[in-house]
Order: sequence, then C-alpha cells, then structure tokens
Amino acid sequence: MKARTTIIAGFAVGLTLVAHGQHSPLTSQYLFNGLLINPAYAGSRDALTASLVHRQQWVGFEGAPTTQIMSVHAPIGNRKLGLGVLAYNDHIGVSRESGIMTNYAYRIKFPQGKLAFGIGAGFTAFRADWQQVDVQQQNDISFSAPSTSKLRPNFSTGIYYYTKKYFVGASSPFVLMHGYTNSEGELTIGEQRSNVQPMLTGGYLLELTDDWKLKSSTLLRYRESSGAQADLSANFIFQDKVWLGVSYRSGDAVIGMLEVLPNPQWRLGYSYDMGLSALRPYHYGSHELMVQYEFGYRIRVRDPRYF
Repeated sequence: MKARTTIIAGFAVGLTLVAHGQHSPLTSQYLFNGLLINPAYAGSRDALTASLVHRQQWVGFEGAPTTQIMSVHAPIGNRKLGLGVLAYNDHIGVSRESGIMTNYAYRIKFPQGKLAFGIGAGFTAFRADWQQVDVQQQNDISFSAPSTSKLRPNFSTGIYYYTKKYFVGASSPFVLMHGYTNSEGELTIGEQRSNVQPMLTGGYLLELTDDWKLKSSTLLRYRESSGAQADLSANFIFQDKVWLGVSYRSGDAVIGMLEVLPNPQWRLGYSYDMGLSALRPYHYGSHELMVQYEFGYRIRVRDPRYF
C-alpha cells in the first residue's frame, strides 16, 4: 500500500512539475457532444439541442481528471446557419482549465445530405493552486506562491458532411494550444504546436431488421507529442429507443455504453471505461453521464437522427 501511495503521489506531482499542456477534453460519448470536436456540428440536429456531460476519470486515483461539459446549439433563420455555445471545466490535480467557445456553421444542402463549414472562437482560462502540492522541501519556491491564473483566446475550425446513413468530418477543436509552466512561482504561457490535435471522424448506419440497427463510428486524432489514437465504436440500436455499445480506444481503454431515449426529446447516456494502460492497477475505471434534451420543433419520430 505504501508503494502504491508513493507511485500515485509521485505521478500526480510529476504532472504538475513538468508543465500543463492544454488538451481537448476527452469524452466517450463524443458523437452527442459534437461541438466538442467540431464547430461545424452546430445546428446539425435540426433542433435546439442542449447537452450536459459529467466525466469522472480514473476513479480511486488521487488527483485524477474530472470534466464537465455543457453545449447548446440550433439552426437559425433559413437553417443554412447553425449557432452553438460550448462551455467546459477540466480539473486535474491542483490545476483547473475552463473555457467557453461560440460556434458558427454554414450549411450547404445536397440531394442526399448537407455539408457544413464551421468556426469557433472563445477563451481558455487556466488556474493552478501550487500550495496544494505535497512536497518534500517545504521551502521550495516553485510551490510557495499563491493561486495563479491566466486567460487566453482560442479558436476552432472544421468541416462536416452528413446524411441519414453516414457522416464524415475533419476538425481542429483548439487551434491555439497553450502550454502552462510553473517557473519559480510564476505561471508562464507559451504556444505548444506539438499539442494541436487534428481529428477525423466517420460513421455509418446499417439497418439489420425492422427493430435493430447497427451504427459504427470512428474518431481518429493525432498529437505530435504522443502520436495517433483511435476510437472504434459499434452501437446496436433497438427500436430507436435503446442503444447498447462498445468502443475501443487504442492503448487506453475498452468502453461499454448504454443510452436510453424515453421519448423523442430526451436522451440519457452512461459509459464505463475499463483502462488498459499502465495506470490500470491504480484505479477503478472511468464513469461518464450524459443528458441531452431537444426542444423538438421538428418531428423526430419520422426522421430520427443517429449522430
């Protein structure tokens, strides 16, 4: 137990000591948090849509990440335009990163689907309380300063094509990736292009029977500092009301998902990540809850959306 505590404490302190690099908040139910990965998703559900997500990562691991995400988006005017707002809070160790992004999408209608171009603009706020770090040298100047915070602008861009049966998208959720470093008690910020994460997404819906459908999807992301990572997912859909899914995140986790639609407006989702990385012995997996509501000024019953 003592060795385990030492490992965890050392890892948590290491995260704070080295530097904090901004990252795109991670969710397992990413298809219904589209604004988080692509601003072109704004308005694509053809209804005023609000989503709320809470993610508790690495349960039992002290200082592990917790994330809350809220998004609202809708088509406007003649529905060629989509607007959205995304707010998030990401807490890991003694540091907290929060942000808000406004999203704009312009949609072009094709015979079988729609092509959307999106941009986003907002800001990112970072706050660190270095005095909460347990250190061996009590007079270490790096951790003697009070809480510090910084505010920086940010942008996103993307493209998204979707039909009733499939979708493809490409995006960069955070164009300006800031690196945060604690140097002699001062919080400094610099650009870290190696942390920029371009993403590719795609999915396809297959009708198996009158009651059952299979929706497969992929999320590919790349970071220069850590390489490529892929999410490969499959969801079985029963009568458009119950979704049972499994996903594999390369080098990280196997994920089980359950989503229930009690009526055309509400969607309730839960996912559990079983870790596969070297940290697996030190935590009990990750939990994620999602609630989505569509204000339903279009008839979804005849034309349900699967992504």
